[in-house]
Amino acid sequence: MSVQNNFEAFHEKMQATFPAMYAEANEMEAMGISLCLVPILHSDLLDNFIKQEFGAEGDFPLAGGIRGNQHRGIMPTGETWMYCCCGNDTAKRVEFIQTIPVYLSLPNSLLNIEAALPGEPFLSGRLVFSSYFRKQFQDHSLVYEQRFSNLNLGGFMNTQLTLDDLVLTEPVKRCIDEIKHWQYFQEHNTGSVAFTKRLKQGLKVIFFGKSGTGKTQTATIMAQQLGKPIYRIDLSQIVSKYIGETEKNLSKIFEAAEHKNWVLFFDEGDALFGKRTSVNSSNDRYANQEVAYLLQRIEDYPGIIILSTNLKENIDPAFLRRFQIIAEFPMPDQVQRHAIWEKLLAELPEGMVQMNELDWSEITKTELSGGGITNIIQYALLKSTYQQVPIGLPMLKEGIIRELRKENRLTSL
Repeated sequence: MSVQNNFEAFHEKMQATFPAMYAEANEMEAMGISLCLVPILHSDLLDNFIKQEFGAEGDFPLAGGIRGNQHRGIMPTGETWMYCCCGNDTAKRVEFIQTIPVYLSLPNSLLNIEAALPGEPFLSGRLVFSSYFRKQFQDHSLVYEQRFSNLNLGGFMNTQLTLDDLVLTEPVKRCIDEIKHWQYFQEHNTGSVAFTKRLKQGLKVIFFGKSGTGKTQTATIMAQQLGKPIYRIDLSQIVSKYIGETEKNLSKIFEAAEHKNWVLFFDEGDALFGKRTSVNSSNDRYANQEVAYLLQRIEDYPGIIILSTNLKENIDPAFLRRFQIIAEFPMPDQVQRHAIWEKLLAELPEGMVQMNELDWSEITKTELSGGGITNIIQYALLKSTYQQVPIGLPMLKEGIIRELRKENRLTSL
């Protein structure tokens, strides 16, 4: 049996052995999944295949592939994937190259191509399982065999909610419309408007307000409406005490995002975008260098960046000048709180909630954020289900007291 037949047999064996892994895959993805499994289960298969196809000298530019520092076999790259799918057919290769960037930008793509070295073709990056694939099969020991770098610095956000499920102020709604207008202009601008040469790349947005006012949910829903993956950056993984490491981590994020059309979401962003200080020590100087580097990267980013913060005053003024849209998410007033309570309680099963008009005025008088109200209703739902009793004013007041105790605000009752 030839080596090529061996690979086809391996591919068929993998599909039969791990049917769940291939259930969502099309033909191209299925081939890629098998290639990712080769170094783990059959480490000499690609070496033998390349020697047969290209000779014993080990020169294999057409089929791609790289060797690791410790792994002695050949690991597949995007070029290997293209060769297995398209062979030497130039027309198919052109179609593959045009398809792959769109495919890699999808949040539910099963495969990913790691960033190539500067100046090298993007398909020369290593072919790996995507974050979505790893999430789907997180208990599968085979997936853990590969290590991932840039995607450990954050994760994609998803929600089943829509903007109609939120209670937003009119200024926030106008800001959301501005973002949609920018996206429409990007898609339909033909370059005929001379003014566009004055416009900066990308769109930078700040959402500020107290916790629980809907900043993260709004960003997630808006990105989904625009058809873009939204990537939440984990500041605990980004920020490093070692000189240069923070910039290196940021570089990984921006390089991946620029090629995949992500919306970048910096939660609690004042930790990164904080005000620069006067230089009194070497630590101050390096901290200011991080801010300067971040300024340059957000200036050049061609997509949407959303910064969420509780304290706009902590943001460096140089960053504020670069953000085109700034939206405040205020604490809801009593009318808005009534709308939030009504909207959330209406989603519970019919007959579970027993309230009268006086009860409504009682629960809406306490100042709470939308997130706080959600926590209270969750508390009441769990207690009601366990005790097999309906939700009424006493149970909701218990939840309110519990929530205020968390915030050290019991004196406001």
